[in-house]
Amino acid sequence: MEEKFNIQICVKKEYLNEFPMISSKILQYVWNYIEEKFLKPKNIWINDKYCYSIGIFIYPLKEGGYYQDNIFNTDETKYLTPKFSTSKLRRHNTLFIDSALIHKNTLPSTFASLIYDVFASLILVYTKKLSKEDFDREKENLDFDLINSFPFPAILEEAQYQIFPDLS
Repeated sequence: MEEKFNIQICVKKEYLNEFPMISSKILQYVWNYIEEKFLKPKNIWINDKYCYSIGIFIYPLKEGGYYQDNIFNTDETKYLTPKFSTSKLRRHNTLFIDSALIHKNTLPSTFASLIYDVFASLILVYTKKLSKEDFDREKENLDFDLINSFPFPAILEEAQYQIFPDLS
Protein backbone atom coordinates (compact mmCIF):
# COMPACT_ATOMS: atom_id res chain seq x y z
CA MET A 1 0.00 0.00 0.00
CA GLU A 2 1.26 3.44 -0.92
CA GLU A 3 2.08 5.96 1.80
CA LYS A 4 -0.46 8.74 2.25
CA PHE A 5 2.31 11.35 2.57
CA ASN A 6 5.71 11.05 0.87
CA ILE A 7 7.94 13.97 1.82
CA GLN A 8 11.55 14.57 0.80
CA ILE A 9 14.19 17.22 1.26
CA CYS A 10 15.61 18.12 -2.16
CA VAL A 11 19.11 19.54 -2.50
CA LYS A 12 20.90 20.79 -5.58
CA LYS A 13 24.24 19.04 -5.92
CA GLU A 14 26.07 22.38 -6.02
CA TYR A 15 24.83 23.21 -2.49
CA LEU A 16 25.45 19.80 -0.93
CA ASN A 17 28.87 20.61 0.57
CA GLU A 18 27.46 23.64 2.38
CA PHE A 19 24.14 22.07 3.34
CA PRO A 20 23.49 20.77 6.87
CA MET A 21 23.39 16.99 7.05
CA ILE A 22 20.20 16.50 9.04
CA SER A 23 18.66 13.12 9.86
CA SER A 24 15.51 12.30 7.91
CA LYS A 25 14.00 11.33 11.27
CA ILE A 26 13.65 15.04 12.06
CA LEU A 27 11.54 15.59 8.94
CA GLN A 28 9.42 12.58 9.92
CA TYR A 29 9.06 13.79 13.49
CA VAL A 30 7.95 17.29 12.46
CA TRP A 31 5.44 15.96 9.91
CA ASN A 32 4.04 13.39 12.37
CA TYR A 33 3.71 16.11 15.00
CA ILE A 34 1.73 18.33 12.61
CA GLU A 35 -0.36 15.40 11.45
CA GLU A 36 -1.30 14.50 15.05
CA LYS A 37 -1.84 18.07 16.27
CA PHE A 38 -3.64 19.52 13.24
CA LEU A 39 -4.45 17.27 10.30
CA LYS A 40 -6.15 14.41 12.13
CA PRO A 41 -8.19 16.50 14.61
CA LYS A 42 -9.37 18.86 11.85
CA ASN A 43 -9.71 16.06 9.26
CA ILE A 44 -7.47 17.82 6.75
CA TRP A 45 -6.22 15.57 3.91
CA ILE A 46 -6.46 12.47 6.12
CA ASN A 47 -9.53 10.76 4.68
CA ASP A 48 -9.51 12.09 1.14
CA LYS A 49 -8.73 9.93 -1.88
CA TYR A 50 -5.28 11.41 -2.58
CA CYS A 51 -1.73 10.39 -1.83
CA TYR A 52 0.57 13.37 -1.38
CA SER A 53 4.11 13.88 -2.68
CA ILE A 54 5.90 16.89 -1.26
CA GLY A 55 9.42 17.99 -2.12
CA ILE A 56 11.11 20.72 -0.11
CA PHE A 57 13.94 22.67 -1.75
CA ILE A 58 16.08 24.73 0.61
CA TYR A 59 18.41 27.44 -0.65
CA PRO A 60 20.60 30.16 0.81
CA LEU A 61 18.77 33.49 0.96
CA LYS A 62 19.69 35.78 -1.93
CA GLU A 63 20.20 39.37 -0.94
CA GLY A 64 17.85 41.63 -2.88
CA GLY A 65 15.87 38.68 -4.25
CA TYR A 66 12.15 38.90 -4.93
CA TYR A 67 10.07 36.72 -2.65
CA GLN A 68 6.36 35.96 -2.45
CA ASP A 69 4.48 37.43 0.50
CA ASN A 70 3.98 34.79 3.18
CA ILE A 71 2.87 35.20 6.79
CA PHE A 72 5.83 33.07 7.92
CA ASN A 73 8.46 35.18 6.13
CA THR A 74 11.10 36.90 8.24
CA ASP A 75 14.10 39.04 7.31
CA GLU A 76 16.24 35.87 7.37
CA THR A 77 13.86 33.33 5.82
CA LYS A 78 11.39 33.36 2.92
CA TYR A 79 8.85 30.65 2.08
CA LEU A 80 7.13 29.77 -1.18
CA THR A 81 4.19 27.40 -0.85
CA PRO A 82 2.34 27.03 -4.16
CA LYS A 83 -0.83 24.99 -4.48
CA PHE A 84 -0.79 21.28 -5.24
CA SER A 85 -0.95 19.99 -8.78
CA THR A 86 -3.36 17.10 -8.95
CA SER A 87 -3.42 14.06 -11.21
CA LYS A 88 -5.94 11.29 -10.62
CA LEU A 89 -5.23 10.07 -7.10
CA ARG A 90 -1.99 11.95 -6.42
CA ARG A 91 -1.25 15.51 -5.39
CA HIS A 92 2.23 16.92 -5.91
CA ASN A 93 3.84 20.01 -4.48
CA THR A 94 7.27 21.55 -4.31
CA LEU A 95 7.87 23.89 -1.40
CA PHE A 96 10.76 26.34 -1.17
CA ILE A 97 12.66 27.75 1.76
CA ASP A 98 15.28 30.44 1.15
CA SER A 99 17.09 31.18 4.37
CA ALA A 100 20.18 32.91 5.68
CA LEU A 101 20.01 30.35 8.51
CA ILE A 102 20.95 27.48 6.19
CA HIS A 103 24.62 26.54 6.17
CA LYS A 104 26.73 23.48 6.89
CA ASN A 105 26.44 23.92 10.68
CA THR A 106 22.72 24.73 10.93
CA LEU A 107 21.49 23.06 14.10
CA PRO A 108 18.82 20.37 13.85
CA SER A 109 16.47 22.50 15.99
CA THR A 110 16.76 25.43 13.57
CA PHE A 111 16.23 23.12 10.61
CA ALA A 112 13.14 21.58 12.28
CA SER A 113 11.73 25.06 12.88
CA LEU A 114 12.10 25.98 9.21
CA ILE A 115 10.45 22.73 8.13
CA TYR A 116 7.61 23.23 10.60
CA ASP A 117 6.90 26.71 9.22
CA VAL A 118 6.87 25.59 5.58
CA PHE A 119 4.41 22.80 6.42
CA ALA A 120 2.25 25.24 8.39
CA SER A 121 2.29 27.68 5.49
CA LEU A 122 1.20 24.97 3.05
CA ILE A 123 -1.65 23.81 5.28
CA LEU A 124 -2.90 27.38 5.72
CA VAL A 125 -3.15 27.75 1.93
CA TYR A 126 -5.85 25.07 2.04
CA THR A 127 -7.82 25.57 5.22
CA LYS A 128 -9.55 28.25 7.22
CA LYS A 129 -9.93 25.82 10.15
CA LEU A 130 -6.52 26.88 11.48
CA SER A 131 -4.52 30.07 11.87
CA LYS A 132 -0.87 31.05 12.04
CA GLU A 133 -1.38 31.57 15.77
CA ASP A 134 -2.46 27.92 16.14
CA PHE A 135 0.79 26.80 14.54
CA ASP A 136 2.90 29.28 16.50
CA ARG A 137 1.38 28.09 19.77
CA GLU A 138 2.01 24.38 19.03
CA LYS A 139 5.51 24.99 17.68
CA GLU A 140 6.63 25.76 21.23
CA ASN A 141 5.75 22.16 22.16
CA LEU A 142 8.03 20.48 19.64
CA ASP A 143 10.39 18.13 21.46
CA PHE A 144 13.67 19.90 20.76
CA ASP A 145 15.54 17.50 23.04
CA LEU A 146 14.44 14.66 20.78
CA ILE A 147 15.20 16.69 17.64
CA ASN A 148 18.71 17.46 18.88
CA SER A 149 19.30 13.82 19.86
CA PHE A 150 19.41 12.58 16.26
CA PRO A 151 22.87 12.15 14.70
CA PHE A 152 24.37 15.46 13.58
CA PRO A 153 25.92 15.80 11.21
CA ALA A 154 24.15 12.80 9.75
CA ILE A 155 25.65 10.69 7.01
CA LEU A 156 24.02 11.10 3.59
CA GLU A 157 22.20 7.76 3.90
CA GLU A 158 20.66 8.93 7.19
CA ALA A 159 19.72 12.32 5.71
CA GLN A 160 18.03 10.65 2.72
CA TYR A 161 18.21 13.82 0.64
CA GLN A 162 17.01 13.76 -2.93
CA ILE A 163 19.98 15.24 -4.80
CA PHE A 164 19.44 17.09 -8.07
CA PRO A 165 22.05 18.21 -10.61
CA ASP A 166 22.29 21.90 -11.43
CA LEU A 167 20.49 22.28 -14.76
CA SER A 168 20.69 26.05 -15.06
